[in-house]
Amino acid sequence: MDLFEYIRWIEAEAVSHAVGMPKTDKVEATWQAVLFRTGGQRMLVPLIQVRAILPPPRQVRIPGAKSWVTGLANMRGDLTGIYDLSRLFFDQPAEHNRHSVVFLAKTPRFSAAFIVDRSYGIRQIPFSAERPVGASPSRWVGVLREARIDNEWLPILNLDALTESDQFMNAVA
Repeated sequence: MDLFEYIRWIEAEAVSHAVGMPKTDKVEATWQAVLFRTGGQRMLVPLIQVRAILPPPRQVRIPGAKSWVTGLANMRGDLTGIYDLSRLFFDQPAEHNRHSVVFLAKTPRFSAAFIVDRSYGIRQIPFSAERPVGASPSRWVGVLREARIDNEWLPILNLDALTESDQFMNAVA
């Protein structure tokens, strides 16, 4: 057997044993979100609104600020306000453990970071798996929609809506 016959034989063997790609008729559009927990509640935040996920920084308290404003910190060279989502939404402080992280938000006007109890990583959310919160306003500022994950409807926190809210803008009493 010469070299060309051998190559043809390898090709024939490969074709005869090849498994085809899975076929699907339905391609679903998705978006990416970070799944996290704060105050015992699992929530989602669109990945496009998060600049970074970092360990909680050392911070300086702000006198006269609301209890959910934990302080100021230097994060990536910017003076950043640090906010406790658990205290804001549930009036209880976030857990401070090795799983605690801050989401550095992409806000156009100022730098803000939000402490959460734990991040579970990035999830692909089908657009068909989300719905508006409902006719009544959400009990949480910045939550306008929710998505179904693991047979549970989880709130989607919109950081832009949260940082533009009156409650957030009046953080210093």
